[in-house]
Amino acid sequence: MLKYLRKGDTIVVWKLDRIGRSTKHLVDLINEFDERGINFVSLKDDIDTSTATRKLVFTIFAGLTEFEA
Repeated sequence: MLKYLRKGDTIVVWKLDRIGRSTKHLVDLINEFDERGINFVSLKDDIDTSTATRKLVFTIFAGLTEFEA
């Protein structure tokens, strides 16, 4: 899937654990998507990286998850 994504595409998953193997892997993927202009939405976790505010929420969430681990 990753090689077929283009700028402006949106990846939608039911839950974060459906796309990332670990918090670090998930953060790395979201950063890659951001660099490529690809949006990410997780329906269950109410995460949408298409806006700056939502990106901030994701970053805080990822940091808390890493700290908890």
